[in-house]
Amino acid sequence: MGYQLELSINLLKETKFSDIEKTISDAAYFYECCHLYYNSEEDGTKKIPQYQCIFVIHFLDNKFDNFIKFVNFVKHYKPSVIECIYDNETHKLVYASAYYLQHIDKSISKRYKQYILNKLFTPNESKLLQEFM
Repeated sequence: MGYQLELSINLLKETKFSDIEKTISDAAYFYECCHLYYNSEEDGTKKIPQYQCIFVIHFLDNKFDNFIKFVNFVKHYKPSVIECIYDNETHKLVYASAYYLQHIDKSISKRYKQYILNKLFTPNESKLLQEFM
C-alpha cells in the first residue's frame, strides 16, 4: 500500500505560496509519488491565529527509496514542516512531530510514544526513522 506524509506550510509567514506549492509538487512527482493533494487549515480561536496549508503525499511500497529521498528533501526545505508519516496498510503512525502529537487524540499519541520506546520497527520503518535522528 505505501506510506503517506503530511507536511504543513505556515501561510502567515510565507508570501510566495505558489512557488512553494510548485516546488513541493514538482519534487513529489520527481520522486514518483502516487498521489498528492493539499488543503488549508485555519485556527482562529487562539490569540495568535494560525493559517496553514497541509500537503498530503502518498508513495507506494515499490517506491520506498524515492520516498526516503523525498523525506530528506522536505526535511531540508525551509518553509515546510513534516507533521506525520503513517503506513497506509496498517494505519500505523510511523513518525509524528511534537506539534502533531499535541493536537491528536491522547490515546493515539500515547500509542505512538509507546511504539517509539519499544523500538519494534520493521526494516522500512527503521530506515525511515533514521532520517529524523
